[in-house]
Amino acid sequence: MRRYALSRFPSPRLVSIALGLLLALAFTFETTLSPGSAQEAKVQKLLFASAGFEDSNRFWMISRPDHLQYDPFLETLLEVDPKSGEYTPRLAEKWQASPDYKEWTFTLRKGVPFHFGYGQFTAKDVVHSHSLMMRPEATATLVGFWRQVDEVKAVNDYQVVFRFKRPTTVMPYAASRAGDLRIVSKAQWDKEGLEGFEKRPAGTGTYRYVGRQPGLSITFERVDNHYRGEKPAFKELEFRLAREESTRLALILSGEAQIADLPRELQKDALKRGMKIYTSSFPVDWMTVYLGGLYFLPGDTAFKPDVAWTKKPVRQALNVAINRKELLNTVFAGKGTPTYVTGWSAQSEGYNPEWASRFDQMYGYNPGKAKALLKEAGYGPGQLKFKILAFTEPGESEGPQVAEALGIYYKDVGVETEIEVLDWAKVREMFRKKTIGCCIWPNIISWRPSEEWIRISNYSKGPNHHYENEFIEKTYLAWAAAVNPGERQRLARAVADHLFEEFADIPLFWFANEVVANPKVVSEWVYPGLGAGRSTHFHLIKAAK
Repeated sequence: MRRYALSRFPSPRLVSIALGLLLALAFTFETTLSPGSAQEAKVQKLLFASAGFEDSNRFWMISRPDHLQYDPFLETLLEVDPKSGEYTPRLAEKWQASPDYKEWTFTLRKGVPFHFGYGQFTAKDVVHSHSLMMRPEATATLVGFWRQVDEVKAVNDYQVVFRFKRPTTVMPYAASRAGDLRIVSKAQWDKEGLEGFEKRPAGTGTYRYVGRQPGLSITFERVDNHYRGEKPAFKELEFRLAREESTRLALILSGEAQIADLPRELQKDALKRGMKIYTSSFPVDWMTVYLGGLYFLPGDTAFKPDVAWTKKPVRQALNVAINRKELLNTVFAGKGTPTYVTGWSAQSEGYNPEWASRFDQMYGYNPGKAKALLKEAGYGPGQLKFKILAFTEPGESEGPQVAEALGIYYKDVGVETEIEVLDWAKVREMFRKKTIGCCIWPNIISWRPSEEWIRISNYSKGPNHHYENEFIEKTYLAWAAAVNPGERQRLARAVADHLFEEFADIPLFWFANEVVANPKVVSEWVYPGLGAGRSTHFHLIKAAK
């Protein structure tokens, strides 16, 4: 029996990591400290080494994971409490829904200044920010949700109403730090237009924007008199983009970076050198392997019957070929819990506790069963070939390692694979345009309400087009229109049970978001992990004394 799947097939990527470790160990582990008061950080600039993101100031064109870059300076109407995960006031002090959930009214905070002297925040800025989500080129994760709004009306300077086309129960999530509606200045837009906004966007956060070097970094400076009275410990903040894991490790071991987003296989090396892991308050990320081309709605011209996993036995075979326990221990250092249905945690609407007792029988590791299922579907050894796409994003460092492990497991059952590393934007374009029937791809996605997950990924009018069929379409529409809690639970469970029974994808694990930090600089960081960008609440990072 193999002990470690990943040890059998060394790859160029793993060799590059090894070389990077040798380089990192060559650095002297010292942090230069500058004089400072007891209340302030000794190190004035905090550098976060990130796996990188699609860097742009146009938040309406950027997916939620990449909203890491906006969290320090662009705020949202609601907050996500870093300890409880509850939605709490931020730019809005109060909010309420009409009985039919078609109208949501927000009472806004007074006395909130925009950066760079663009005046006070009012309802007109909310209306303006929403209008950016309506632009033709908008591709943000929740654009489809925001386009369900019939009207955004400023009742007065400090009250705004969103009127939806249908009942909407997930508005607090969408309007919170977990969503993607960033509030920006209408006054700046009126004066400078898109060009001025892109050059220096004005927000209301505890940090203000300084500038970016595309593909390299984005920098911020502290707002010393923030309206909430919050004062970050560090005067400057920089996100340094470094796609290679070994480069991020080298940055933190050398002392050039104080925080790094590292895959769990490299965290142990950082811990040996005195670093510390900071973990989100909640297990908020799931990893699933998605299968391209599952477009079963009648008349969908993107459906191609020669895509192997349009056959249910193949989908089950690709599931039972994977040794999830081994994968968890080797790639994720044992830090995770099983995902039974993609997008559903125990707190999600429609969760079914029976999945846990049935999972091993249906999805459990069984290479012999995988071979038999492939034979049933007409595929002998070496006859099924496809690509596995891999990429990295902030908080998603393990994608390439999972892709390598999948290739090993599938080879063991007679399936030939090729791993192709692409930018996340390219992978996203492929599944949004339904041109990804060639491939499967592992992806780490953060928690959201289960209704919103299905709208984004399994509803034909959503953006992402994973597994789609008539049952999902019909049941989702009934669920989205329902407001009775019992009826919503019934419909949500029906959707999730269907995905479970049909092997709609390859669910793997839930786990917390983690980063590695230098404890000589950072003493504490409490963040929920639920925010867009995962690593959020940078103003709560406490400096070591």
